[in-house]
Amino acid sequence: MTSLAQSIRNGLLAVLLGCLAVPAMAEPEKPGSRTWIERPWEFRYVLIVKSPHDYLLTKKFSRDQIEKYQATREHDPDIAFPLSVSIPTDPEQDFAEDKAIGAILINFNEQGEVTSAYDWPHQLAGRLNRIRRLILASGDGPQDIQFRIGRWYTGRSDAEFDYVPAICSMDDEDRRYKKGYAADHLDRVGNFGCREWGYYLQNPQIPYIDVTSYGRDKTTYIRPVTGWGRFDTPPKPVIGKHGDVWVCLHECPNGEAPGIIPNIRLWAARNGWPEPRPPKRQPLFPDREFKPGQLLD
Repeated sequence: MTSLAQSIRNGLLAVLLGCLAVPAMAEPEKPGSRTWIERPWEFRYVLIVKSPHDYLLTKKFSRDQIEKYQATREHDPDIAFPLSVSIPTDPEQDFAEDKAIGAILINFNEQGEVTSAYDWPHQLAGRLNRIRRLILASGDGPQDIQFRIGRWYTGRSDAEFDYVPAICSMDDEDRRYKKGYAADHLDRVGNFGCREWGYYLQNPQIPYIDVTSYGRDKTTYIRPVTGWGRFDTPPKPVIGKHGDVWVCLHECPNGEAPGIIPNIRLWAARNGWPEPRPPKRQPLFPDREFKPGQLLD
């Protein structure tokens, strides 16, 4: 690796560690975070897509934080769940975090109990709390540690019916759908988020969920995203293009294991599907602009 590449890599690593450190600051627990909204549990699975490099960093950092803060805040599920998918994609890249893509898979039964293997001494279950956060917890007591999944987003107007309800991340809330946002190939957020996932999942005309972020510079990559499957929607393969490589991350067709798709055109044709194409724009569903005093429909 060249000295320039090493310097850039070290700089990106420092930025990442700085980003990870922000949520670790002590803060008061929000009222309602341990009061559940009672409703049927509808998720078959939650899939947290991220690079194995970032997963290992978060796991190490978060274990230190859980010792320090215990149940006073929500924690990353990386602490308790294994990386169930890890696919090398381009070993020639200089940046370690872009050499592979992976995912944490959390399966549920219809009662919301986690059925996947995890490293935690108590039975975990999915819950929706009063501040509309989806979390994993063993109970609602003050000592029950919570693992965050995301925000339960149900939209602000009827124009959002195509993709809500959705499980959204802080990046979805704070960056991805704001006016003027569009990522280039080095952006850690990417152009694909919870709204796109919800749309692809619920649209019967689309046979797969393509999580590819298409950069302004025409690059293709997979960035962190939280996705889900529901009991009332049919399974769909989760695919994406990372660099020059197409991968299937979950619910691959014909019983195939997650891994590299050698030829995406043949793969699609073999299953009777159209070849994935870049959307006309991305993100597909940026926030609408409203005038001051305008009522939401």
